[in-house]
Amino acid sequence: MLATTLCGGLAGALLLLRTSPAAFTFVLPWLLLLASIALAFGRRLGTALRARWQVGAPAVLMLQFALGVYGGYFGGAVGIMMMAMWGLIDKRDLKELNAPRTLMVSAANVVAVAAFAFAQAVHWPVTLAMLAGAVIGGYGGARAGRRAPANVIRGFTLFITFCITLIFFFKAYLGGIHA
Repeated sequence: MLATTLCGGLAGALLLLRTSPAAFTFVLPWLLLLASIALAFGRRLGTALRARWQVGAPAVLMLQFALGVYGGYFGGAVGIMMMAMWGLIDKRDLKELNAPRTLMVSAANVVAVAAFAFAQAVHWPVTLAMLAGAVIGGYGGARAGRRAPANVIRGFTLFITFCITLIFFFKAYLGGIHA
């Protein structure tokens, strides 16, 4: 799974390097919407799918490669997307999947940053500030996640995800503030 995620992350990063800013602005809200819907309905859909089909290793690896591409192309919400997609194929509680999710998200992000750095497409001061924020947020989120009930975490995550998705749709399609 780790090697598959690394390959997908590299493919996604290379795809992003070849995507115009206008195309990315167009695609971004749809990626967020996909993640939001997958998170909202993935568990129920997963129960129905697992009752009808057995998911084998090739399908799991193809799904993980696609998640790696998503992570390399657009790192935002990739952890949510992984949890949602894994919820389709695994019936364990989402809290149990946090450690492997963190490893896979980190793998996709590291290979993407390496590709961006090699292509000289990194603005290092902003990148380092975001890295510091991600470390602090990740540590704080993990502490809160261990203490909060799963349904509270899920509800809060859904709320934030849908709000962010609406903001990006507004910015991309309704003449909102442009980056």
